[in-house]
Amino acid sequence: MKRLLFAIAAVMMLVQPCCAQKKTTPAAKLPAGVVVMKNPTATSGPEILKTIAADNKGKVAVIDFWATWCGPCMNAMKQIDPIKEKYLKDKKKINFVYVTGETSPKDKFDTAIPNIKGSHYRLSNEQFNSLLKHLGIKGIPSYMILNADGTTSYDNIASGGYPGDDVITEEIEKALVKK
Repeated sequence: MKRLLFAIAAVMMLVQPCCAQKKTTPAAKLPAGVVVMKNPTATSGPEILKTIAADNKGKVAVIDFWATWCGPCMNAMKQIDPIKEKYLKDKKKINFVYVTGETSPKDKFDTAIPNIKGSHYRLSNEQFNSLLKHLGIKGIPSYMILNADGTTSYDNIASGGYPGDDVITEEIEKALVKK
Protein backbone atom coordinates (compact mmCIF):
# COMPACT_ATOMS: atom_id res chain seq x y z
CA MET A 1 0.00 0.00 0.00
CA LYS A 2 2.85 2.37 0.87
CA ARG A 3 4.45 1.64 -2.50
CA LEU A 4 1.19 2.42 -4.30
CA LEU A 5 0.79 5.74 -2.44
CA PHE A 6 4.44 6.59 -3.13
CA ALA A 7 3.99 5.80 -6.84
CA ILE A 8 0.83 7.94 -7.04
CA ALA A 9 2.56 10.82 -5.23
CA ALA A 10 5.55 10.57 -7.59
CA VAL A 11 3.31 10.61 -10.66
CA MET A 12 1.36 13.59 -9.29
CA MET A 13 4.59 15.54 -8.73
CA LEU A 14 5.69 14.85 -12.29
CA VAL A 15 2.33 15.66 -13.85
CA GLN A 16 1.47 18.75 -11.80
CA PRO A 17 4.11 21.12 -13.25
CA CYS A 18 3.07 20.40 -16.83
CA CYS A 19 -0.59 20.90 -16.03
CA ALA A 20 0.11 24.14 -14.14
CA GLN A 21 1.87 25.78 -17.06
CA LYS A 22 0.25 28.85 -18.49
CA LYS A 23 -1.29 28.35 -21.84
CA THR A 24 0.12 30.73 -24.37
CA THR A 25 -2.19 32.33 -26.81
CA PRO A 26 -1.05 33.39 -30.25
CA ALA A 27 -0.38 37.11 -30.65
CA ALA A 28 -3.49 38.98 -31.62
CA LYS A 29 -3.65 39.84 -35.28
CA LEU A 30 -3.06 43.53 -35.74
CA PRO A 31 -5.36 45.63 -37.92
CA ALA A 32 -4.25 46.70 -41.39
CA GLY A 33 -1.79 49.56 -41.23
CA VAL A 34 -0.38 48.63 -37.81
CA VAL A 35 3.07 47.03 -37.82
CA VAL A 36 5.35 46.13 -34.93
CA MET A 37 8.88 46.52 -36.20
CA LYS A 38 11.78 44.28 -35.28
CA ASN A 39 13.96 46.12 -32.81
CA PRO A 40 17.28 47.33 -34.13
CA THR A 41 20.27 45.29 -32.97
CA ALA A 42 22.21 48.50 -32.41
CA THR A 43 22.32 50.04 -28.95
CA SER A 44 23.75 53.46 -29.78
CA GLY A 45 21.40 56.34 -30.54
CA PRO A 46 22.94 57.24 -33.92
CA GLU A 47 22.79 53.63 -35.14
CA ILE A 48 19.20 53.18 -33.97
CA LEU A 49 18.17 56.33 -35.85
CA LYS A 50 19.98 55.06 -38.96
CA THR A 51 18.05 51.78 -38.70
CA ILE A 52 14.70 53.57 -38.40
CA ALA A 53 15.62 55.79 -41.37
CA ALA A 54 16.66 52.74 -43.42
CA ASP A 55 13.39 50.97 -42.56
CA ASN A 56 11.57 53.96 -44.09
CA LYS A 57 13.85 54.63 -47.05
CA GLY A 58 11.99 56.19 -49.94
CA LYS A 59 9.22 57.49 -47.68
CA VAL A 60 8.79 60.53 -45.50
CA ALA A 61 8.81 59.32 -41.90
CA VAL A 62 6.89 61.19 -39.21
CA ILE A 63 8.45 59.93 -35.98
CA ASP A 64 6.60 60.28 -32.70
CA PHE A 65 8.59 59.64 -29.50
CA TRP A 66 6.00 58.62 -26.92
CA ALA A 67 5.00 56.37 -24.00
CA THR A 68 1.79 54.62 -23.02
CA TRP A 69 1.69 56.38 -19.65
CA CYS A 70 2.07 59.85 -21.23
CA GLY A 71 -1.32 61.60 -21.37
CA PRO A 72 -0.13 64.37 -23.73
CA CYS A 73 1.32 61.68 -26.04
CA MET A 74 -1.97 59.81 -26.23
CA ASN A 75 -3.92 63.06 -26.82
CA ALA A 76 -1.51 64.11 -29.59
CA MET A 77 -2.01 60.76 -31.32
CA LYS A 78 -5.76 61.36 -31.40
CA GLN A 79 -5.18 64.88 -32.68
CA ILE A 80 -2.90 63.79 -35.54
CA ASP A 81 -5.23 60.95 -36.66
CA PRO A 82 -7.18 63.00 -39.25
CA ILE A 83 -3.91 64.23 -40.77
CA LYS A 84 -2.53 60.70 -40.86
CA GLU A 85 -5.71 59.33 -42.43
CA LYS A 86 -5.63 62.01 -45.14
CA TYR A 87 -2.06 61.17 -46.18
CA LEU A 88 -2.65 57.43 -46.02
CA LYS A 89 -5.89 57.75 -48.03
CA ASP A 90 -4.08 59.83 -50.66
CA LYS A 91 -1.45 57.05 -50.80
CA LYS A 92 1.40 59.49 -50.22
CA LYS A 93 4.88 58.05 -49.70
CA ILE A 94 4.73 58.59 -45.97
CA ASN A 95 4.95 56.45 -42.86
CA PHE A 96 3.99 57.32 -39.31
CA VAL A 97 6.52 55.84 -36.90
CA TYR A 98 6.05 55.45 -33.16
CA VAL A 99 9.04 54.93 -30.88
CA THR A 100 8.80 54.08 -27.20
CA GLY A 101 10.79 52.16 -24.61
CA GLU A 102 10.24 49.59 -21.91
CA THR A 103 8.79 52.25 -19.61
CA SER A 104 5.69 51.51 -21.68
CA PRO A 105 4.73 48.14 -20.17
CA LYS A 106 4.37 45.42 -22.79
CA ASP A 107 0.72 44.74 -21.97
CA LYS A 108 -0.19 48.45 -22.21
CA PHE A 109 1.81 48.75 -25.45
CA ASP A 110 0.03 45.72 -26.92
CA THR A 111 -3.34 47.19 -25.92
CA ALA A 112 -2.60 50.68 -27.31
CA ILE A 113 -1.06 49.99 -30.71
CA PRO A 114 -4.00 48.36 -32.51
CA ASN A 115 -5.60 51.81 -32.45
CA ILE A 116 -2.50 53.59 -33.77
CA LYS A 117 -1.83 53.09 -37.48
CA GLY A 118 1.86 53.12 -38.28
CA SER A 119 5.13 51.35 -37.58
CA HIS A 120 5.90 50.71 -33.93
CA TYR A 121 9.21 50.25 -32.17
CA ARG A 122 9.32 49.28 -28.50
CA LEU A 123 13.01 49.65 -27.75
CA SER A 124 14.88 48.35 -24.74
CA ASN A 125 15.47 50.96 -22.05
CA GLU A 126 19.14 51.08 -23.04
CA GLN A 127 18.25 51.73 -26.69
CA PHE A 128 15.50 54.26 -25.94
CA ASN A 129 17.64 56.23 -23.48
CA SER A 130 20.58 56.22 -25.89
CA LEU A 131 18.37 57.49 -28.72
CA LEU A 132 16.79 60.21 -26.55
CA LYS A 133 20.23 61.31 -25.35
CA HIS A 134 21.66 61.31 -28.89
CA LEU A 135 18.80 63.48 -30.15
CA GLY A 136 18.69 65.68 -27.06
CA ILE A 137 15.07 64.82 -26.27
CA LYS A 138 14.22 66.01 -22.78
CA GLY A 139 10.50 65.26 -22.83
CA ILE A 140 7.78 63.48 -24.75
CA PRO A 141 5.92 63.68 -26.97
CA SER A 142 8.54 64.92 -29.40
CA TYR A 143 8.45 64.74 -33.18
CA MET A 144 10.90 64.35 -36.01
CA ILE A 145 10.19 64.22 -39.73
CA LEU A 146 12.68 62.51 -42.01
CA ASN A 147 12.88 63.18 -45.73
CA ALA A 148 12.61 60.19 -48.05
CA ASP A 149 16.43 60.06 -48.17
CA GLY A 150 16.63 59.71 -44.36
CA THR A 151 17.83 63.24 -43.60
CA THR A 152 16.04 65.32 -40.99
CA SER A 153 13.45 67.68 -42.41
CA TYR A 154 11.96 68.89 -39.11
CA ASP A 155 11.99 68.28 -35.39
CA ASN A 156 10.62 69.93 -32.29
CA ILE A 157 13.04 68.20 -29.96
CA ALA A 158 14.13 71.41 -28.23
CA SER A 159 10.57 72.37 -27.32
CA GLY A 160 8.74 69.02 -27.26
CA GLY A 161 4.98 68.63 -27.18
CA TYR A 162 2.61 68.32 -30.11
CA PRO A 163 3.49 71.18 -32.47
CA GLY A 164 -0.08 71.48 -33.77
CA ASP A 165 -1.89 70.33 -36.87
CA ASP A 166 -0.83 73.30 -39.01
CA VAL A 167 2.87 72.87 -38.26
CA ILE A 168 2.80 69.10 -38.77
CA THR A 169 0.93 69.42 -42.06
CA GLU A 170 3.23 72.19 -43.32
CA GLU A 171 6.36 70.23 -42.40
CA ILE A 172 5.05 67.00 -43.97
CA GLU A 173 4.30 68.90 -47.18
CA LYS A 174 7.84 70.33 -47.23
CA ALA A 175 9.31 66.86 -46.81
CA LEU A 176 7.06 65.35 -49.49
CA VAL A 177 8.19 67.84 -52.15
CA LYS A 178 11.90 67.64 -51.28
CA LYS A 179 13.83 65.84 -53.99
